[in-house]
Amino acid sequence: MKKLFFAITAIALSAVTAQAQTTSFGLKGGITSANVKEKFGGMSLSYSSKIGFYAGAFADIGVSENFGVQPELFYSSLGAKQKGTDGGPDASLDFGYINLPILAKYNHSGFSAFLGPQIGYLVSAKSKSGGESEDIKDQIKSTDFSGVIGAGYTLTNGFGFDARYQIGFSNISKDDGDNNGSVKNSAFMIGIHYRFNSSK
Repeated sequence: MKKLFFAITAIALSAVTAQAQTTSFGLKGGITSANVKEKFGGMSLSYSSKIGFYAGAFADIGVSENFGVQPELFYSSLGAKQKGTDGGPDASLDFGYINLPILAKYNHSGFSAFLGPQIGYLVSAKSKSGGESEDIKDQIKSTDFSGVIGAGYTLTNGFGFDARYQIGFSNISKDDGDNNGSVKNSAFMIGIHYRFNSSK
């Protein structure tokens, strides 16, 4: 699946770049409000959102006056929190991902709306409780497939902001699949960006 995604992405970007009217590059960063949706044995477990951050770069490839493609590469911190019960300690799941979304984008007068698929590569995974931290990377799948939808605005000087929602499509747990369970990432992200001058 991962190899197929990268192959399709490379072909699509090559075709789009060949038809591009303008191409610009930029930097981006902001905060994440992340959570996980866990189902096990027909039951859904509840968690609280965890605040983190993201930072990276993007390319804005204009195909026509109003439409374009925006590939991105950035790091994001995901996970969730859980309040301790019966006097127990609070706990959290802390995930770090390198993400590659490929977004179809509509632009008009500085405003933009976008959506597309994303693949994330796991770089760290920890479980924390009562001041203790445990590395659980061997329990989490190395890739995460998700979808992205969002909107933003860019000023004429290149600065702008955007907000997006990331919803996980794939089960990231290596263990729950055999028990008809699943753990899926989700996150709301809001941040700023700077786009450098466009070029042909």
